[in-house]
Amino acid sequence: MPKIEIDQNLCTKCGTCVSNCPVSIFQRDDEDSIPQVIDPDNCILCGMCVDNCPEDAVKHENF
Repeated sequence: MPKIEIDQNLCTKCGTCVSNCPVSIFQRDDEDSIPQVIDPDNCILCGMCVDNCPEDAVKHENF
């Protein structure tokens, strides 16, 4: 299981990680909440979350 975190100091709650993850490992309760990593075991190491985060808030140990 890769270590994946969202830096709460950098995240602007845009939801880009949620919408770009092809295996839905991110979830947020509403549009005003910081996304949570809910299923890191399903990560396919595509890097979409890291590459597309406009604030560089997604930290992934493999990227």
